[in-house]
This record gives sequence, structure tokens and C-alpha cells, in this order.
Amino acid sequence: MAYNIVTNLKIILEVKKCRYFKVNLGLSSTMEVKNSDERLLNDKDKFAHFYNTQYKTTILAQGNIGDIRFYVDHYIKDDVLAVYYNTEEFIYEYDKNMLRDKGIEHYLGHIMKNLETEHEERIKHAEEKKIEVDKRKADPSLLTKNPGSITYDDIKAYMDQKNRERYSQNNNNNNETK
Repeated sequence: MAYNIVTNLKIILEVKKCRYFKVNLGLSSTMEVKNSDERLLNDKDKFAHFYNTQYKTTILAQGNIGDIRFYVDHYIKDDVLAVYYNTEEFIYEYDKNMLRDKGIEHYLGHIMKNLETEHEERIKHAEEKKIEVDKRKADPSLLTKNPGSITYDDIKAYMDQKNRERYSQNNNNNNETK
């Protein structure tokens, strides 16, 4: 799976010092329409097209280190790295002290490790949230009010309610006959 990092020019210049960095200037951000003077966004670079349509700005490819592709957005003024994994955005503050002490390879590895941890936490949180939504309280009255939206738990609650009513009626009838 490819990772995409968008940041400002200052940080890209630091990343380019990595010995594994390969310059890859990507594709043109626009393409010419045949038989017309009009230009459209180029959709051959899927991530750049996604970013351009999402944020209404153009990013420029700079290169890659393995599966990590780097882009520069000249409108990013803060020292941050926006890391994208499956169109999920993770924002990391630029830590120049770690970069100076440990090197760019260690710094990028640190970011990737944090990204994977955060991604797993987001997945767990989303699953927990989904389970909470799915575990709504069973409502036996839905069977008569809105039968199209019932669940198995609603039917079970309805049957339990009817059994309790029938049992209480049988006990009342038995007490009256004595």
C-alpha cells in the first residue's frame, strides 16, 4: 500500500537529503482536451487528483522513497506533514530535533510506525462505535408501530412481553377461582 506525504518545500528539502530518495516529478496536474483550448485536471495520478479536488489546490510530486510518495503544497505554511493512507489523513508536527539527532530515515520510520498505530486505533474506535449503534435497546412496540424496522431482538422482546402478560393473566385467573 502506498503512502502519500504532502508538506511544504522546507521539509521536502530535508527529505531529499535521504540517500534512498528518488526524484520523480510525477505527471502534469492538468491535461489538454482534444479539439479545445480547455484544460482539465489530470486524473492519471489518483492521489494528486484526489487532493486537488478535495482541497482545491495543486500539489507537485517531488519523488519517492520506496512506497512513500512525496508532494509539495506551496500553500502549507506550517511545519507539518500530512500523511495519507487510503485517503485517511494523519497530521504530524515536524520535529527538527529528532531529524537532526537521528537522521531522516529514522524520522520517517518513526512517522510510519505512529501512522500504523493510529490507523489501528481508528479502526478499533470505528468498530466500537458501530457495535454501540447496533446494540440499541430492543423495543417490543416496534412490531406493531413500525414492522419494517424491527430486529430479532425486538421480536424476542415482544415475545417475552406477551409471555409475561399471558403468565400474569393465568395467575390472576387461578387466584380468582380459589
